[in-house]
Amino acid sequence: MILLNNTERFLDLYRQLEKIGRTNYFPESPDGAPIITRLTTIPSLRELKEDIEYCRVVRNFLVHTPKVNDVYPVIPSDDMIKILEKCVDRVKSPTKAICFAIRRENMFTARPEDRVSKITEHMNKRGFTHVPVFSEKKLVGVFSDNVIYSYICDKGTIHIDEETRLSEFMDYLYLENHFNEYFAFMQDDSSLYEASNLFNIDSRSMKKLAVIFFTDNGRRDGRVSAMMTPYSLLRDAPEYINQ
Repeated sequence: MILLNNTERFLDLYRQLEKIGRTNYFPESPDGAPIITRLTTIPSLRELKEDIEYCRVVRNFLVHTPKVNDVYPVIPSDDMIKILEKCVDRVKSPTKAICFAIRRENMFTARPEDRVSKITEHMNKRGFTHVPVFSEKKLVGVFSDNVIYSYICDKGTIHIDEETRLSEFMDYLYLENHFNEYFAFMQDDSSLYEASNLFNIDSRSMKKLAVIFFTDNGRRDGRVSAMMTPYSLLRDAPEYINQ
């Protein structure tokens, strides 16, 4: 087995960082296009920014500085190798979006037969904007102020008392019937970068992405395991608990 010295090991790790970073985060980037600096802009890799930048500077010095008697001008220390190994390991295993999402067991949910007054009271108390509606363990819709707005636009008036049930708004709860918002589905093992990037894509005119649901198959007919709103990305430890 050929043992690499620290300089060769460092350069080999750097090439791995480029290759893995391109594969996991920028697959559309052509071979040879610089992606190291782009990695430092990814929110989930923010804490590695200084380390990655440090390694980039050292790598550029090694590559662009002539050797002396076929020897590299500097030799990275063992600690520097460990820093780069840490960066490679982290980029190799991207942070999962579900780590920042609201788990199914902690989601505040509703059923069509639930009373609207109780749901809105809880939403107001906890600051919730969207409540998933399940029927027989299947996601059938989402309750939000968008639902109320659409109902009033259609009916011209609204009356809610203590006995009004969500089923009264059923036609407006369906995911495809929300007026100015839409919902996306991703697989449970999707990366945080993929999820956060999805919130940044304005792919549907006049609508905003309100919630990402994570399912076992990445489709709306799958088993919901978690949900994420744009606000989930701003929380260190989201915890939405049914009460």
